[in-house]
This record gives sequence, structure tokens and C-alpha cells, in this order.
Amino acid sequence: MIKILLIFIAGIIETFLFTWWNLSANKKQIYVSSILMLIYMTMYLSIIDTAFKDINSKLMIICYAIGCAIGNYTRVKYEKDKQNVKHQRLV
Repeated sequence: MIKILLIFIAGIIETFLFTWWNLSANKKQIYVSSILMLIYMTMYLSIIDTAFKDINSKLMIICYAIGCAIGNYTRVKYEKDKQNVKHQRLV
């Protein structure tokens, strides 16, 4: 059960980083996007390796996918809120 919870949390963090990488790559932030991709790929490959070795991999993959959705939502919402604050300061 602890392993599944850790995979869930790792999914949140990993996708949060991936979304952050995507946004920084679009802004052409070379160093930030390179470091984020390194961290993201290391986490991603470790998680996939763990899921394939585990007997409860179906439940683990479902929890990982839910964590990924939450991580993506969190980062996109953060960016949207940050843009709204900047826009309100300009008005």
C-alpha cells in the first residue's frame, strides 16, 4: 500500500515537472527546461521500471495516472493564476 501511495505522489511530482518543462521550453528557457527534463526523465523511467517489476502493476498504474492528472492540473492552474495576477496589476 505504501508503494502505491509513493507512486501516486511521484506521479503528481513527475507530471508537475513535465508541465513546467513544457511551459519553460515554450518560453525558450534553455537551462531551466534542460534541468527539468533531466529530473523528469529520471523519475519517469524509475516509475515505469518499478511498475513493470511489481505484481500489483495495474493498481499502481491507475494510481500513477491519477497522480499525473493532479500534477498537470496543479501546474496549469498555478500558471493561470500567475498570469491573472500579472494581468490585474496591469489594469
